[in-house]
Amino acid sequence: MKLLHVITGLNVGGAETMLMRLLHHSSAQDQDVVVASLMPPGFVGQRLQDNGVRFHALGMTSVATALPATLRLAALVRRERPDVIMAWMHHAQLATMCATMLARTGAPVIWNVRHSLGGGYVHEKRLTRLVLRTQALLSRRPQAIIYNARVAMQQYRAIGFDPTRAMVIPNGFDLDADGQRAEAQDRLRRIFGIAPDRIVIAMVARAHPMKDAANLVSAFARLHPARMPAHLLIVGEGMDRPTPEIADALSALPTGYWTLSGQRSDVAQWLGGVDILALPSAWGEGFPNIVGEAMAKAIPCVGTDVGDTGWVIGATGRTVPPRNPTALALALMELCHLRPEERVMLGGAARQRISEMFAIDQVVKRYDALFRQVAGRIESDEPGPSPRAMQCEAL
Repeated sequence: MKLLHVITGLNVGGAETMLMRLLHHSSAQDQDVVVASLMPPGFVGQRLQDNGVRFHALGMTSVATALPATLRLAALVRRERPDVIMAWMHHAQLATMCATMLARTGAPVIWNVRHSLGGGYVHEKRLTRLVLRTQALLSRRPQAIIYNARVAMQQYRAIGFDPTRAMVIPNGFDLDADGQRAEAQDRLRRIFGIAPDRIVIAMVARAHPMKDAANLVSAFARLHPARMPAHLLIVGEGMDRPTPEIADALSALPTGYWTLSGQRSDVAQWLGGVDILALPSAWGEGFPNIVGEAMAKAIPCVGTDVGDTGWVIGATGRTVPPRNPTALALALMELCHLRPEERVMLGGAARQRISEMFAIDQVVKRYDALFRQVAGRIESDEPGPSPRAMQCEAL
């Protein structure tokens, strides 16, 4: 079975990471995989090529180059003749529908939606709003629409996406071997120069208003008057160039209590040494990868109630309303006040939740079964999508 994955771009991000994880863990012997990116290859694209994945960059760098990229995608579909096409993210999904209509090969298409809306279209760019409205009109054409978050499935149904094609497949995560925390702690504190007695509160995300790093900085500033022995670490693309709002908030803190860093490729090597993972997003999260990755490493998390974040964390951490630095500060303070062994127990519960509900092997099996089913290779007795009638699935 030949699979074509089409994605908007392959820089570091949740969708890109999940695609790489899916390809790495799939054990299906009958899959011939091709990946196409509308935009030039980024960090993840290079990783895929290094791992021997057949990869095509379609050259989209602006709105003006979207049509040529779509025509190249149509030519690729005609040449490869895939049994199933899975399109990741909105612009790739729209381009894929146009390309398959031009190619006329009849290949079934799956949409993989990785983003929640929150307030409908209000936070989206004008072009993205147009893409979403067009997708709603076309949403009966794909054989399945996968959402990685239950909340997102409901939100997209509200703006007109066909509910009969909908299903939820959450993100999946590796479960590292136990007993690596001390090594990760040493590495973390050595890399960033953090004192050994500090409680490390970390955020790992790109610089974007959606991620609302300013909310976390404001919350952390509320901890300092309480003489909390905490250190704030914010890592991600663009985070080493703080906005004026973040810079102002940081200026109220003494030096030595916070660290900003740009994008890093070694996050997995030191993430397990963090004491608390914070996700302060204002909107847009579906199923946040970084929360699952931290929980898999037995790190308790504090997140805002955006997308499925609260459901993923469950009782193993804390969930607070978005854009509320006071509530976020109180949740962080509560976890900071725990004894180290109590935080370890909370982290252990987080790891167990990932093991039971979001282990990568189980998630990959669900994808592989869906691919075979959509391609018409098997008849499944299990509830879920079929080529003719898709049933909504709520986890």
